[in-house]
Amino acid sequence: MAPGTPSKPMMTIQESVKTCIRKYADFTGRATRAEYWWWVLATTIVSLAISAIDSFVSAVSGAYFYSPFSTIYSLAILLPNLAVTARRLHDTGKSGWWQLVWFAIAILAVIPVIVGVLVGLSGLLTGGADWGEWWAAISWAPIVVGILVTLLVWIGLLAWWLVWMVKQGRPGPNHYGPDPRAWDGEAVIQ
Repeated sequence: MAPGTPSKPMMTIQESVKTCIRKYADFTGRATRAEYWWWVLATTIVSLAISAIDSFVSAVSGAYFYSPFSTIYSLAILLPNLAVTARRLHDTGKSGWWQLVWFAIAILAVIPVIVGVLVGLSGLLTGGADWGEWWAAISWAPIVVGILVTLLVWIGLLAWWLVWMVKQGRPGPNHYGPDPRAWDGEAVIQ
């Protein structure tokens, strides 16, 4: 793109939602920050509204253990969420498979909590403590340390994810496709 050639205007929330629905399970190509963040805002607002409906239904019915509308909505937007995140990563030149890395680290981060709980409860589990005074027999320090380590890993993952998601995409075409900000796929000069 020649210097001074304008880039496309920023995508609106309506355009973002339409694009993400149209590309429901399309993991190819690139997504701008506007497409990604408008989609996140829209799905969050809808999710909050559906949660309010679920809460109302639960209060009226007395069944507080299940949120059917929230569950259905979460399953319905799972693929578009994964797809738009993959396309957003592609825009920055990264593989969409990084989502799997984040998920794996988030799951593995629970191990310190499990170990902390097992160590903290070891006095009860080995029979060395009286079950009548179980509260005093628990060693709380390993449990607290395990929880803190897990929380720190999750906060670190969130920070890592945020940095990548707010990062400006690479100008010009890359191996994932043309620049979505350019009129003709060429580099956007900013």
